[in-house]
Amino acid sequence: MAETLGSLMDKLTVANIRLWHLEDRRRDRALPDAERLAAADAVSLVNGQRNDLIDEVDAFLEEALAGRVRLSRPKVKLY
Repeated sequence: MAETLGSLMDKLTVANIRLWHLEDRRRDRALPDAERLAAADAVSLVNGQRNDLIDEVDAFLEEALAGRVRLSRPKVKLY
């Protein structure tokens, strides 16, 4: 598993922020219907990516709890 829990959580946060803004555009009746429809399509795509990331987080945590992944401490420069 190449990802760290932190990097997965970062990606999940970005996906959630994207969804938030896309949902705002989808609901904005001041926008043309074509833009609202495009936003709705993007919501569907990003939500699928978000679900995949949640599955990756779950798999990472299962591996960590089983002892197959070592959770390392953050590296801090001491100089």
